[in-house]
Amino acid sequence: MNCSTVQLLDLPDEMLLEIFYKLTRVDVLYSILNVNKRLNRLACDPFFTHFVDLTTTTSDDERRSLPDSMLDQFCSFILPQIHHNIQSLVVEASSMGRILLACDYPKLHKLILNSITPEVFLKYLADDSSIVHIFKQITHLELSTIEYYSYKTISQMDLNKNGYARLFSVCQHLTHLNINGNYLHLDTWMRRNALPLTMCSSSSIVELNVNVNTIDDCLRLLDGRFNQMKTLNVTVDSIKAPSLNIANQNSLPNLTTFSLMPAMPTEEYDNVIVPLLRRMPNMEELILCLNVENRSKFIDGAVLYKDIIIHMPRMAKFLYNIITIDHYVDMSYWFKNDDIAERYIINGGHPYIYCCVDFFTNGVGRFHISSCPFIK
Repeated sequence: MNCSTVQLLDLPDEMLLEIFYKLTRVDVLYSILNVNKRLNRLACDPFFTHFVDLTTTTSDDERRSLPDSMLDQFCSFILPQIHHNIQSLVVEASSMGRILLACDYPKLHKLILNSITPEVFLKYLADDSSIVHIFKQITHLELSTIEYYSYKTISQMDLNKNGYARLFSVCQHLTHLNINGNYLHLDTWMRRNALPLTMCSSSSIVELNVNVNTIDDCLRLLDGRFNQMKTLNVTVDSIKAPSLNIANQNSLPNLTTFSLMPAMPTEEYDNVIVPLLRRMPNMEELILCLNVENRSKFIDGAVLYKDIIIHMPRMAKFLYNIITIDHYVDMSYWFKNDDIAERYIINGGHPYIYCCVDFFTNGVGRFHISSCPFIK
């Protein structure tokens, strides 16, 4: 190669596309469209434009709308050229209406909404909403909500009735729902004012990722209102004795993936968590992150095998990070090592075990067992 500079347009299509993929798609589309026919063709490639993120990330990792100048260009010029290719779209609440009204999106099936408020959410789900048809066609929805309730304009119970019920009523093709943030935590769905199955249910949901307040909320999610659900990933604030009778709960043969991550320590491993997991005979992937207190025996590999693994013959992946803390410690644990964990878990196809026993001068003992990727 001589000393002459290689111009951008001298590169083959394959190399140009490779460069495009290393840049943000918004920047590529904003900078290159309308430069010349060749760059237009490459930038509008169906595979390159099937996913479009029309948000920016601030220094503190908050999602914001594009600057007005860029948004004007996208809505008036760029989106009309690629709208028929877009399958997944990321928007911010303040600009979503304008973006979704800029053109039709016949192939759109995944919508990611950032920083949406209760009022805006309900507004766009209304029958007279100009974009309600978008919600009716999508199969995947991710909501990232603001961290407050607007009590002055709408009651929390109204959010339950109007928000969740309306969501599942409108989005009848929805198969995957992911909710991040306080507004749609589901933590007040179903406590004293539990919504009936007919009011808040879906026969199309197969994957649900949510935060809830209590274990009762989690049990309500598994009471049959989502009868086709195969995956449930739930973060629960606290696991205490539930008001619902776990013994009367039905089996969950459709559920094959489950993740449970309580934020607070619990004393209900034996009375709540184990009976809940026993309802999942066809489990294939399980993730447990638990901090258990006041249990007569530590939760080690033998306990996990007896309580969980042996009851899930189809399980192929088991990830866990479990700490047991108690004031009474069986002295046999002074001589304990990883033998039990290895015998009952590694031989069962669940390798990479970390097992540790700590004893403190105040008599408290702590047993920690975890698997990769929780091992540090």
